[in-house]
Parts: sequence; C-alpha cells; structure tokens
Amino acid sequence: MFARTCINTRRFHKLVCSFVSNQSHARKTPSMSTYISLKGPDMSRDTSRPSLTGPGKTQYKLIEYVEDLDRYCPGGYHPLTIGDDLNDGRYRLVDKLGYGGYSTIWLARDLQRAKTGSEIIPPLIDEFWAVSPNGKHRCIVTPPAQMSLFDAREASTFGLFQPKVARSIIAQLIRGVAFLHSEDIVHGDLHLGNILVQFPDSIDSYSPSELYGKYGEPEPETVLRLDGMPLSTGVPAHVFMPGWYGVRSNDIALGQERIFLSDFGESFNPHQTPRSSSKTLPLLQPPEVRFSDAPLSFASDIWTLACTIWEIFGQRPLFEAFRPTADRVTAEQVEALGILPREWWEKWDRRLDWFNEEGELDPKSEMSRGYNIVRRTWDVRFNYCMQEPRAEAGLELVTESERKAFEAMLRPMLTFRPGERATAHDALHSKGGGDEYLK
Repeated sequence: MFARTCINTRRFHKLVCSFVSNQSHARKTPSMSTYISLKGPDMSRDTSRPSLTGPGKTQYKLIEYVEDLDRYCPGGYHPLTIGDDLNDGRYRLVDKLGYGGYSTIWLARDLQRAKTGSEIIPPLIDEFWAVSPNGKHRCIVTPPAQMSLFDAREASTFGLFQPKVARSIIAQLIRGVAFLHSEDIVHGDLHLGNILVQFPDSIDSYSPSELYGKYGEPEPETVLRLDGMPLSTGVPAHVFMPGWYGVRSNDIALGQERIFLSDFGESFNPHQTPRSSSKTLPLLQPPEVRFSDAPLSFASDIWTLACTIWEIFGQRPLFEAFRPTADRVTAEQVEALGILPREWWEKWDRRLDWFNEEGELDPKSEMSRGYNIVRRTWDVRFNYCMQEPRAEAGLELVTESERKAFEAMLRPMLTFRPGERATAHDALHSKGGGDEYLK
C-alpha cells in the first residue's frame, strides 16, 4: 500500500512513524492513503515562515513551488530524494506531495504491507492439528475456490473466456508472479490447473441447505472390503466425490474472475536452493531446462507464464504435441519462435529430423515425409488458437491493435536466452505491450 509520510524538521527521528498515514483519521482508497495535515489545509504550501538565514540572504537560486531551500540546515529539513528508504527500509519514497514550515510531505510505499499482486496468494486463515485413529494430521485453512481455469474451460463447449475476463485474469496473474518474484520465490509450476477462481462473496451468506439447493447434495459412496470383512476404525464408512461448484469459462462474468494461485509444491528460492530441473508440464518447460547448465531462476517462471497467458486468451496452447517428448517440444518452440541460439542449436542432435541448418522446416526430413508441410508460425497459431474459435463461438475477434499489443507483451517473455527474457514487471508496463493490452 501507499502511505503519505510527513517528515518533521524538529523531531524527525521520533515522529516519522506517527506521520505515516495509516492513522484513523486518514482518508483511504484501496491502494492509497491520504494523510490529513496536522497544521490545516494550507500547510503543504505554507511560505509564511522565514528561512533560517533571514530575508534576502538565500544561498540558493530560486526554484518556484518547492520548499525554502535555506531550511536544509542543522535543525531544518531532512535532505531526502525519491527512492530513499526510511525506518530501516520499511518506507520507500515514491513522490513528493507537499511541504510546510516544519516538514516536507512524501508519498511512500509501505514495503511491509500487502504488495500489489499478493491478493492472488491464498491467505492462511488458520492452522491446527487433528487426531484420528491414523495419527495426527496437520490442517491448514484458506479461502475456498470454485474451480481451476482448466476445469472451467473443460466444462465449456468452446473452451474460451470472455475477452475482458481473460484480460483481467491475465493482469492478476502477471501481478501475482511479479509479487512472488519480488519476494525471491519462483513458483515453478504455473499452468491452468494451478490457477483457481475464487468464490463470489455471496457464498458466505448461504446456509448448508441453501448451498446444497444451489449446487447439489453430497453423494456418499459406501466403502466395502473385497474380502467382506468389517472396516477398521481408520477407514471411513463412506467417501464423497468432489462437488462441482464451478461455472463454464464463457459464463464467468466480469467482476467474478478473481483468482488464486495455488500449489506451491515446486516453489523455490533460487538464491538459496539451486535447481536445474523442471517438473512442470513438458510443453510449458523453458528451453534452458534442456540446453543450459545454469540453474533455473525467475526467467523460467516467465516462459511458463507466457505459455499460460496464451492459453487463457485462446482456446488451444501455444505449443502442442500428442506425445511431448523433449525433441518434439523443442521442435514446436523452433517452429513457432524461430531458430535456437547457435550454441543450443548445435547441441540439439535431432534438429535435422525437422529442420535444415537455417532453422527452416525441411520437407525432405524424416519427420516431414508424407505430410503437406506448412510452417505453423506465431501468426498461424494465433489465428487458429484465438480468432477462429472466437468466430465459431460468436465472440468478438481480437482487433489488430490488440493483437499487436498482445504480441509485444508476450514475445519478450518467450526469448530463448533466459538472461534476455522480459520480467513480470516488464510485461505489465512495456509500452505498446502490457500497458496497452491489459488496460
């Protein structure tokens, strides 16, 4: 969150914390707090107090609409600049808001409060241990979710999200990954099955009977032993199939698309736990998993994030293969994005099964025999993954400007060399890319 910080000239070291605008008298919006001046509404432009050097004795060239520069002296203003950190790094100055006779006022980010993007990380509501005949069980409580994006698409005839809903989900996801990376966490397994749609707030008002009336009664299944013997006390008499609380992807309305990012079983801190292998889905794995000896880092998440964004916006994945062997996945990447970096290209011993040495599809290659070879470029894939399914479903097509913005955002995230790959922050704020596509 942002806070408005008033830096007092007389007792800065004692008062800075109390001047952070999270007091009860602050006027707040979801992302900004505005501190009400201690001296009244004119404090931020108070020029009545003389400088410490006396009238007409200024030491500095006049700069209009700023504080009295002569008050930067012992006992006067604190010399600050945008980007400075205060209170042991908790507050980072983002902009100047005003000044007065005793203080300068700054817009600061509270680095210890919730950051943008953290809202898609499920909060831990409770944690406890339960005891059963089978032992002690650790239980954690988090907010529930309706379904995964994968399940929502599977339930839909066309497997598409409404365009504005898709853009909102993508923006939330990028912000969430940017937040994780700012905390030195690589998720390690981004895909549609690990992105969950939150329940609407109205779910909390339902009684159990109302819930069952809307979504259906639980259906118990009796547990029986094959040998006809009685069940032990550690086996339940009945089990239940998971209930379906979800909706089809095309029925998710704007405003109901809030997401959670789940399954952190593959997450790691690359500064503390070097990792060279990826356990995410083969078609989503970045090329450095195969061709580089360097440990994986945040860039590996970005590649998988880009592939996931493509699937959210379209009907089919960017890379497809019936049996996704490592070679087949690499062939898909080269066909869509172009030739690998030279050192990787030469390292790929089966490249000539699909391509010539220039990276062009080779109709004479063993893998191409018997097929009418047409290279499925980025544009070709965009049309049959995005435009054609949207036309069939009766949804609005992607405009040319939106298409260009989408590509400008995604292609830098799919740069082969991880060191040259865009970051999540780049994806959000790239001019003509994320800033245009996600607005």
